[in-house]
Formats: sequence, C-alpha cells, structure tokens
Amino acid sequence: MSLVDSSAPISESVSHSSNTANFGLSKHLTVPISIKVCYLHPSNTNSHSVASSSQKYKDAFVFQKLSNISINSDLFLRVQVFDENHNALSLPVQTPYKAFSNNKRIWDSSLKLPVNFNQVSYGSYLEFTLLEIVQTKECVFGMGRLSLFNHANSTLRKGSYKIAIGPEPGKVDYFDSESTTELERSIVRHENGDFPRSAWLDSLTLPVVDKLRSESTPAQTQNVSANKVAPYYLYIELPNFSLPIVYSDITYSRPNVFFSTDYMDGAIPGTPGVTVVINSIEINSPGGSDFAKVYDPDFETGTIQKFNHIELEQTSSATPRGSGVAGPSMAEMDPIERKFQTLATNINNTSLLDKEVKPSPHMRDELWKILKMPSSAVLSDHEKKLLWKFRFYFSKNTLADDSGAAAPSQTTKHFLTKFLKCFNWENEYELDHAFQEIFPLWTVDKIEIGDALELLSNNFDPYTLTAALRRRMVATVNSNAKDVNTNEEKKIEKIFKYSKQLRMFAVDRIRLASPDELLLYLLQLVQALKYESLSTSKETLLSEAPLAQFLIERSVENGHLGNFFYWYVKVENEDQLNRTGTQKPPDNSIYSVVLNTYIERLKNHCIATKKPEYKYLKRQIAFIKKLTSLVELLRSTFKKNEATAKKKQFLQEYLADSSNEMLKFPDPFPLPLDPSVMVCGCYPADSSVFKSSLAPLKIALKTVTNHKETPQVSQIFGTKKNKYGKYSLMFKIGDDLRQDQLVIQIITLMDQLLKNENLNLKLTPYKILATSPIAGLIQFVPNETLDEVLSNNYPELGPLSNINSNGILNYLRVHSRRKEEDEPEQGSAPDVNNTATSFLQQKSTVTSDLGVSPTIMDNYVKSCAGYCVITYILGVGDRHLDNLLLSPNGKFWHADFGYILGRDPKPFPPLMKLPIQVIDGMGGMNHENFNIFKSYCFITYTTLRKNSNLILNLFQLMLNANIPDIQIDPKRAVEKVQEKFALDMTEEEAILHFQNLIIDSVNAFLPVVIDTLHSLAQYWRA
Repeated sequence: MSLVDSSAPISESVSHSSNTANFGLSKHLTVPISIKVCYLHPSNTNSHSVASSSQKYKDAFVFQKLSNISINSDLFLRVQVFDENHNALSLPVQTPYKAFSNNKRIWDSSLKLPVNFNQVSYGSYLEFTLLEIVQTKECVFGMGRLSLFNHANSTLRKGSYKIAIGPEPGKVDYFDSESTTELERSIVRHENGDFPRSAWLDSLTLPVVDKLRSESTPAQTQNVSANKVAPYYLYIELPNFSLPIVYSDITYSRPNVFFSTDYMDGAIPGTPGVTVVINSIEINSPGGSDFAKVYDPDFETGTIQKFNHIELEQTSSATPRGSGVAGPSMAEMDPIERKFQTLATNINNTSLLDKEVKPSPHMRDELWKILKMPSSAVLSDHEKKLLWKFRFYFSKNTLADDSGAAAPSQTTKHFLTKFLKCFNWENEYELDHAFQEIFPLWTVDKIEIGDALELLSNNFDPYTLTAALRRRMVATVNSNAKDVNTNEEKKIEKIFKYSKQLRMFAVDRIRLASPDELLLYLLQLVQALKYESLSTSKETLLSEAPLAQFLIERSVENGHLGNFFYWYVKVENEDQLNRTGTQKPPDNSIYSVVLNTYIERLKNHCIATKKPEYKYLKRQIAFIKKLTSLVELLRSTFKKNEATAKKKQFLQEYLADSSNEMLKFPDPFPLPLDPSVMVCGCYPADSSVFKSSLAPLKIALKTVTNHKETPQVSQIFGTKKNKYGKYSLMFKIGDDLRQDQLVIQIITLMDQLLKNENLNLKLTPYKILATSPIAGLIQFVPNETLDEVLSNNYPELGPLSNINSNGILNYLRVHSRRKEEDEPEQGSAPDVNNTATSFLQQKSTVTSDLGVSPTIMDNYVKSCAGYCVITYILGVGDRHLDNLLLSPNGKFWHADFGYILGRDPKPFPPLMKLPIQVIDGMGGMNHENFNIFKSYCFITYTTLRKNSNLILNLFQLMLNANIPDIQIDPKRAVEKVQEKFALDMTEEEAILHFQNLIIDSVNAFLPVVIDTLHSLAQYWRA
C-alpha cells in the first residue's frame, strides 16, 4: 500500500519490503490549531428540557436561565488548549454571537487558536465550554474535552468528531471516544477518506445510514452503556491534512552542570578568609547522576509571583476580596530590572542625603503631574522611583517648597496614597521603612477625605495585598518548604498589621467630617465595611473593625445619619443572604454583626437618654411591611392586565378604612426616605396606582410641618394645633433601586461640590431609598415629560403661542403667568475668594425677552447645564423624551437611571443627550441664553474635574456592590468615569472638548429619529 503525496512539504517514509507509508511529523507542523464548530445536538435520552408550566409557577428563578425556558436560547462556545497536567497552553477563543432558530443551535463558524500544532505535547487536549448569560454574568451550560492526538496510533486527530457535553468536563479520551457508536465511527472514517468512495453507491446508502443513526441511541449499542450518555453532543471538524500526522517532538540535551566539591566548604580558592554562601536545591536526575543547580532566590520568588498574577488575571472578573493584587507585580518586570528596583529602594534609605534631597523645578513639575493622576491610574516604574526618591521631601514639606513659595498643598495631599503604591509590599525592608519612617510623618489633616476613602477600598485590603503570598503557601504546603512558609506567614502578619494602621488612620480622617458631609459618602462607607476584619472573640467581634465602630457610634448619636445607615446595612445584609442562598446570614457576615450591634446600641442609648429614635425605627419597619403587604394584596386581587382604575379605587378604599391604620398612623414617625419629614397619616384621594406590571403605589402622606417647634399652651385657646402638609412618594416592589440610588447620591454630591464653589445650578436630586434588594421608595416630584410638553398646544397663551411653536418655551410662559411662591435658596454662602465664579454669575444673567419670568428661565438654563454635564460624566443611557422632565418652576431634570457608564439599549447612542428642542426652549442657538448655558456647562465641567479624585474613589468603593452596570465590567467601571473627565487635557483643552460635544449633540440627527420612533411606540402601546 502506498500513500504518497509529492506536494506535502513535511514527510517521513517507512519501508517494509514493498510497502511504503508516508506521514508527517507534528514537530514540523507550524500552523495554528483551527476548529470548525458545527452544531449542538441533544441526545435522544436527554432528560434536560425546557421547564414545564408548573415548574415555572413554583420557582420563579427558572426564568433567570433562558436555557430553562427556550430551546433557542443564546449560547457561546469557548475553546482552549490544555496539557496533560491541565495547564493552559493558550488563551481561550470564543465563537461570535449567533441567533439560533428552529430549535437548533448551529454555529457553522471556524475558530483559530493562538498556538501551533508543533507547540503542544502528546497529552494535550481541547476543552470546550458552553456559556450562557445569567443575571449579566457568565454561567457554564456544559463542558467537554477532546484529545488532540489519538494514542491508539499516535496520530493527530482529523475530520469530524462528536464530543459529549455534560455539567462536568469529564476525563479525556485519548483513544476512540466512548460516546460514539460503531456506525458513527464508520461514517467519520468515510468522511475523512479512509474508505474508497463511489458516487452512485454513496447516493443510495448514505440517506439510509443517516436514518439509522438518527433512530439509534447510544444506550442501545453494546459499546456505550446507558450511564455514559451525555445530555448534549457537540459536533466539530478538525483540519484534514493530506498525510497522517504522527506525534514527534524535539529532544534537548540536559545541560551538564555538576558539583564542584572544592567550593562546598564555602572557601574561595586563592582567597583565604573570604567565604560565600551558595543557595542550591537538589534535583533528581532521571539518569541517576546527582548534580546541583545554583539559583537566584529573587528570580525563584518572581517566577511564582508571576504565575500567581497571571492566573489571578485569568480567573478573577470582579476583583473579589483576596483574589487580586494591588497594582502591577514586580514579577512582570525583566529579572534584571526587578533586581535593580530592589537595590534602588534599599540603598541609602536612612542616610542624611536621602532625607534632605529636594527636586529641581523641572522634576517638581513632573512630580505634580504624577500627584494629579487619578487614583485608578497605574504608576510606571519611572514614576514609582521618583515618588520613592522624594518621599521625605513630600512627607515633611507639604505646605511650602524650598524657595518659600506656597506649594500646591491640595495636590501634595495626594502623595501618601501614591507613595503606598510605589513599593513592593512583599519586601519586608521596604514595608517596614514605609510604615516606621514615612507614615508617622503624616497626620490626618494632611490628606483629603477622598484619599481616606481610597485607603478604605480594596486597593489596601490586606486580603488583596497578601493574595500572592497566601497562594504561594498553598502551592508549597505539600513540599519540604517549612522555612519558606514560616517566612511567608511573617510577611502576611506584617501586612495585616500595617493595613489595620491605614484603616484606623483613614477613619480618624473621616471623624473630622460633619454629619451632613458624612451622609454624602455614607453609601460608599457601608460598602467599605466589606473589607473590615472581625475578631475571633464573640464578645468583641468588632474590635478589629475601626470603620464599623465609628459608623455605629455616629449613627447612634445622630438620628438623621442613623436612619440611612440602618437601611443601607439592612439591604446589603439581605443581599448577602440572597447570594449565599441560606435562610440566615452567616455568623461571620460583617453586615449581620454590624446591623445587630447598631440596633442593640441604639436601644440602650435611647433608654438612657429617653430619645425616640429606637421607637421611630420600629414604626418605620412596620410601615414598610404594611406597604409590602398592600402591594401583594393588590397583585393577588387583580390580574396584571386588569384596569388600573379598579386598582386605584381598591387602594383608596383600603387607605380610607381606619381599621387598616393608614388613614391615621397610631404614632407619627420620620419618613425613611427623608427623616426630616414627620408623617402621621395619608390622603387616600390623592393616592393612586401606576399603570405598570409591577403595580407601584403612589402614596400621598400627611406630614406634620411644625413638629420641630416646641408645643405652646395658651390659657384661652389651649395647646397649639399641628400644621399639616403633603408628601407624595412611590413604593415599588420588583426592581432593584440601588443603581438609581447610587446615581442620585452622586448627583447630590456633585450639587454640593458646585454649591461649595458658589454655583447653584438648581438641580433636582429627588430622593430614592432601597428598602430591600427588590423594593424601595421614590420621592414623587410634580413634573411633565418633555414628550407631553412638546405635544401640548397651550391655547391659554392665545396668539403668542403661534409666534414660537416650541412647546418648552410655551410651557415656561404658561407657568410664568401663574403666581408662584418664592423658592428658598439652598446654596452656600458666597465665597469672596472665588472671583471666577462670582464674575461668571454677575455676567451670566439670563434675558427675559421671551415672555418668561427671569427666575423660571434662570432655573431652566442652569438646570439644563448641570444635568448636561453630570449625565455625560456618569454615562447615563436610554435617554428619551419620556425620562427628560420639566417642573412648573422651570427646573429641568432626568429620571430613570437604569443604564449608566455608557450602556444604552439603543444603537449608536450619543455621548450627550441634548435635544435641539431643549436649546429652543431657551431661545435657540443664536440667543444669548445659549451662550450663558455653555458658560455654565464649562464652569461645571472644570469644577467637577478638580474633584475627580473624590468621585473616582467613590466608584472604586462600589466595585463589589451589586450594581448591575458596574458588575458587567467591574475592572472598567472606574476607567469609564475617568475617561469622561479627560484628565490628560489642560483646562482650555477640556473646555474646547466639551464645547464640541455640545455642538455635536445639538446637531445629531439619529437621536431625533429614535425619539420619534420611541414616541410612536409609546402611543401605540397606550
């Protein structure tokens, strides 16, 4: 038999008498491994099918997996090459998105892996992982494996293959697959050309063979047992080469490095009195000869660190606690560079010259640029060296430079957090030097509160900083490495000790904040509790948690702060409970411990001081439970598609029934959404049910407006009566409001930052409070959507409405004619030092030649500018005319923050949502009001850029929060916000950049088309 292919570039010939066989060798096959993915087919005995109607009714979580309810659900296939020891040999490749139909999952696409055939070993195999998206995260649908070489004949596999897919990958079949029948193997051999082909015979027999294969099941064959039948089978095709490819590898000779017994006593020949220490390890030679290998301990440690770092990068997706590293590891450097870095940071650390060194003017400018970098930026080696070199200069001279001129102290305050990232935490000498000589030079008043927040984040979490050390200990636990492990344990203990010092330092800085300022960061501080450590003693669980102790102490003392602290911690505790799937939170849950401790201390404090906060808290909890039961009663009484009017009538009758204790509460209490509001009942006639499948409630609460006043008793008229007001809110069950709550908190913070610069932009950060992971309260603010405003004709304006057809301008004119009460200003006191902002406000006076009240037009222009900048920075998406709102006082604002950080359900979303109708509402692009609007945009953008470090650190603390748009890509979340600040630009360049954004957004055509289509869809849906 002769198999000769003269065109084959690689071949070997083996002759036995008259028979010649030509074949190729795998070591010569320098082409990438490629695979054609055909389709996925369920087995005939597959018990896994879509859920029945009863299963869907019993368990709502069935809907979280689309594969449970649809045979055409989306799947992605990921392929990766592993060696026989299950080490990855290549990065994974993945199939592109493919929409399935007709109950078939067919990809019919080719994949090329980044590894050649000659680079894989004899025991290498392909691992196929089918993935689906469950709750915005990847979830394994099934796995399977296929060896690259058939060990029966040592040849490379080729042609079609059927791979068993199950919940576990299973073992690797190095011989003929047990999941295929004899008939299927014969068909594959025919397709691969092992059998001679005859066209007329194939046309007759192949249809019959296909029918037999479809009717048979693997369990019916004698070679496959029933318990080995997989739920699914993946069909693929491997390349067909013209010659069989036999495995062969290049053999390298072992280096001939032997002992030299002359040096074992430590003496160097010819140099009496001089000794050296040789670090060596014994390596067992396969040939039986003993020899030693001299190695560098730094290189050995770096290799392990690099392995740990790469493995962590591949396996971690959301930087969970203890699974990441703070900054780039030294193991990523060249060994020579790493050695130089180690020596550079260990020489002259305590010399007088090192302590007195000062930067030159050019060097100082470069250092200022480094200190202005955002906290999320990764420092280069050069930047780390500069920070280390001038560590004493910045630590001792934070207010004045060597010339006596005032140094930029605001920037210098950022040095500490940058310095803590410029050295290797696993180097004991550098770590001790930093915390024993540099850190004591800093006091809490020398850092900003934004830097204190960064010190509380996972960047300085001890579990993150010691991740590589702990993994190294696990790797050496079974080897003879007692000394190594002891050394690593000491390092870990030291890192934990210094990390605790950092947290206590950060908490001391936060203690300087007022309760109002603390409330601005409370949401992130509650998230920072994740990185607290609990004591092993049950009596003093929080003794090792300084942040938890501080927050509990402040919340007990301040009822307003304690109100939000309780609900924030409660929601996080319930979220942990839902994630673990247990009936109660684990005993070591930080949120469970903090919540119980806070309630106990609040109770004792109120008993001792006779304050009502503990009673108020119990009434709030009872109020939320009553609202929850009311929503459940509505849903059980009415069907989803039933008329909203009936639901509204039912709600009003329920509220009006005094036996339900909603018309008048037994005792008044502060509203959880806004504890400055005291509620005592509700107004049934003003309450309603929104038209939605979730049936959210609108409750008009009765408030006591003079509850803070001391009751006055008159001999004639008796006790002075209470004054009552109205506060409307929405209660919603079924949506996670934590993302909206985060956005509103950031808007509130930005509003305060702008007011600190004497810039009140009339923003409307309405209040949102999540009371559980699936429920919450939303403040109801009187408003009209832009869609409604633009569609109204406003006949009361008469002929004036025909002069300008813009609905927004007509809306402002109508409300200008109505008598309004003066709105109290909430801005801060004027800052006489801030001449730029004062000059802007003196110059930027809106004109009133459009028939609109100056106050209303001023509110409109300022609020448009504020939300224009803020929504751009936060990347708010899904903007349309139904969630752009306008209040009667002229304030423009946004609602519904279901898409942030650049996400948008519509194609080609604009970077900034600024419809031309909004500009026409202030007079058009040629009106002076538009220039004033742009001026407010520019000063707002530059002001927020100056506070970018604080805002970015707040997002850094939210990375492990269960916020949907952050969890999609946690590693990029902070970076997305950072990109919007354009911190690499000068102030002039940033203003020009933002001006171009405004012009592009106003002139954009596609958003106008999408808004029109959205309005039409809403019209037909109604």
